[in-house]
Amino acid sequence: MKTSKGFGQPQPNKIDKLVARAVRCCHKRQPEGLDEIFDNLPVQLNKQVLYGTVAALEQDIDSVSWLCGYLASEINDISDNDKSHKPISLLSKLLLKSGMLLFEDFMPYTGCRISILNQEKFEALSPTVRAAVEKSFDVRETSSEEVQRMSEALLQEMEG
Repeated sequence: MKTSKGFGQPQPNKIDKLVARAVRCCHKRQPEGLDEIFDNLPVQLNKQVLYGTVAALEQDIDSVSWLCGYLASEINDISDNDKSHKPISLLSKLLLKSGMLLFEDFMPYTGCRISILNQEKFEALSPTVRAAVEKSFDVRETSSEEVQRMSEALLQEMEG
């Protein structure tokens, strides 16, 4: 007797399906597909899908760094994938390869910016990595209040 595939297994819920779709968009470098997902969800679902996508891509540094470029508005449409110099994506890849974690140690922001959330971990990076970051980017220390205001502004942008 042949049983149907997945018999007795829990079926994926809406979030799981959206995460799987977002992961495919990241693998295929399709920012428009991510726009379709994130532009049509309430903020709380956006957050769940985003964190689920990052978790699913954990071992794929190239796709996570591409996603950082997308989140920082460096990659807005598929033609942006052809641009050879994408500083946010490259910086994200460098930070990820150096052991920093997205949303825990650093965070991309619209306007092609990245905030370092874990100053101690950043300062513990090799001098070569820190020098590369400081050479390529305007590194400024920001108060926790300013980071909170930036986070709220990003949240409002995602809502509207």
